Amino acid sequence: MKKRVLQQKTLRIMAKKRRFGRAAALLLLFLLSPAANVFYSMAVMSVYSRMHEADSILTTEGITLSIPGGLSTPRSDWYPFVMTFCADSGFRRFTGNPSLSLTILYNFPAFSPLRGCSRLYDTESPYYNSFYGAYLVKDERGLPYGFSEAADGTLFPDADAVAEVPKYDFWSLVLSEFGLTAANAVFDWKVTEITGGQSYAGKNDFFRIDAELTVNGASHAYRGFTQSYLQYGRPGFPVKEPLAPVSMYGRLYGSYLEEKQVSLFFYIVAANKDVLEECDRELLSRSTLRY
Repeated sequence: MKKRVLQQKTLRIMAKKRRFGRAAALLLLFLLSPAANVFYSMAVMSVYSRMHEADSILTTEGITLSIPGGLSTPRSDWYPFVMTFCADSGFRRFTGNPSLSLTILYNFPAFSPLRGCSRLYDTESPYYNSFYGAYLVKDERGLPYGFSEAADGTLFPDADAVAEVPKYDFWSLVLSEFGLTAANAVFDWKVTEITGGQSYAGKNDFFRIDAELTVNGASHAYRGFTQSYLQYGRPGFPVKEPLAPVSMYGRLYGSYLEEKQVSLFFYIVAANKDVLEECDRELLSRSTLRY
């Protein structure tokens, strides 16, 4: 009797070990698969974003800005959460204005579980080369960056100055990491409509700027590690012509937060018009702003 009980106990222990072994093997296979890359990206970017947020205009000026990420939509076509990046020194060099500070909140297309990287690189995806988020710009001289003053003292958007921010973002922060050179850089921004009195994020004084633009695309072949691959993943989609210019649609909602002397621009840049409208409707317009 004791021998039978001992045998049964041994069998149960062996069965548990087999189950554990199978589970461990499956976990290892997953961790080594392309599908796991998004979790590595999220682990790195959650820490990196918090580090930048601590030094951002949001923190120094006491502004709370919340923008929904991909997890807030059923399809999760975008990366799970919006990140923060401080670009003060780079933007000063780019514009030649030492008085400017720039904080960028941004999100990009979701990862492909088969390719193990963002569809930012996928020329066949409607989300190719697309971003959304917000720019906060502060001029230490107290000037409203991206706005001009009318004779009656009211502000209206300076579309050329506003365009410098996404141009810097694409050229210097995204595409230069992928090998874009100054000689091959393209950014053609054409405003199609400006509308005032827009309600956004709880404020009723936003201007909306719609534009068409041509900018270099993110499609390129892997040539060696670069820091951007920590967030977007290593490019794994077919490449026809690396960094080839692509026609896109842009939308900006701009307002000057006079109490903080900060210019705020919500933005969407998308290669597909339906993607832009959907992002505006389901994500960006649900942003909240407090200060």
